[in-house]
Amino acid sequence: MLFHPIDTKEAFNPANKSEIAHLWYHVHYDQFTLNERNKKGKYVPKKEFDSIPIRRELMKIAENTIQQQKRALVDLSSYYHIRQLKAKPIARIVHGLGGGHVRETSLTLHPVYGIPYIPASSLKGVVRNWFIQTYCDGNENQLALHPKGSLVLGTQEQRGMVQFHDIFLTNDLRIEPDILTVHFKDYYSGRKAATDDQRPNPVTFLSVTVSDVDIYVTSNKYDDSSSEELLKEAANWTAQALSELGIGSKTSSGYGYFTNIEDVTETEFLPYVEMRKLEREKQKIIEIEQKQKEEEEKRRKEEESRLAEMSDEERLVFLIERLTNSSVDEEKSKTELYNEVIEQKNQQAAQALKAYWQRIGQWKVKKQKKKQYEKVQAIKQLLNER
Repeated sequence: MLFHPIDTKEAFNPANKSEIAHLWYHVHYDQFTLNERNKKGKYVPKKEFDSIPIRRELMKIAENTIQQQKRALVDLSSYYHIRQLKAKPIARIVHGLGGGHVRETSLTLHPVYGIPYIPASSLKGVVRNWFIQTYCDGNENQLALHPKGSLVLGTQEQRGMVQFHDIFLTNDLRIEPDILTVHFKDYYSGRKAATDDQRPNPVTFLSVTVSDVDIYVTSNKYDDSSSEELLKEAANWTAQALSELGIGSKTSSGYGYFTNIEDVTETEFLPYVEMRKLEREKQKIIEIEQKQKEEEEKRRKEEESRLAEMSDEERLVFLIERLTNSSVDEEKSKTELYNEVIEQKNQQAAQALKAYWQRIGQWKVKKQKKKQYEKVQAIKQLLNER
């Protein structure tokens, strides 16, 4: 942890280094060692990279990241056309080799998630370069004159209609040390001829191995009526660029090329969109039901609170006024509530009970319905009615 801020050292020093999942630590930190042959104790970069552990926690983060990206694209699908490609690397991938690093060989890692990825800007750059080489005779100035290329990739005067997205390298992820040996160092530096007496200079770096990757390109549905067709073309250009030019560093040595690139929009992405829609509808129903339960519970507590503050007479009136037309409430009105009205001689409650029985057709009853007739007469007597 040499040459790092104090707070960084304090955060990492107590930790078990072998258990840290975030790859930034393993790639960027702790890369110096003490040169014991130097009496002054000079620290020098390690000659070889340590093995890079892929922890279970990291793969959980990677899986969540992939799902988060897909869910975000599903949300985007209401306003954007989306194409998904699936591609298999032919060999290892080296991206970010020339990035800033104490050992002068780096690897592109996502700063938040700590997983290897290919930035969207890099993907667009490869596609743009392929298009210029293929359709513009290698002349970048001709891109602005090309009707499709300028629309898809943009120019200095206008933005491109197609958006390229980050490629996360996570499926069956392995990060392995690799080596590049410079045999004629003095020759490349312009000091000597390429002779066999020069000492080879091995340079170690990290490469990424994955089984396959998902590639997404999108275009706004409202930009242009032809945006969907242009997006399909852009997806095709992307597939050709990755198979013909590769991406990242050391493509001249075979790194970064892809094969078996397929458009899986109809077979994978759109079914996933439909599945997410069904999940959302179910979730919406659950949320509505939950909200109803919460509102009912809130009303129940409010009623309990109100009832607790009421006198017995007020509580009885309240209970009668909230009766419904159900058979259960009707029976309740003729038994326990009626008995309480008579016991309390509560005229206000008697008036409420009369109104309820009138509403459900149990006030004007014939003498043949002896029990109810007698109850009606008792309520009339309490109300001083004939």
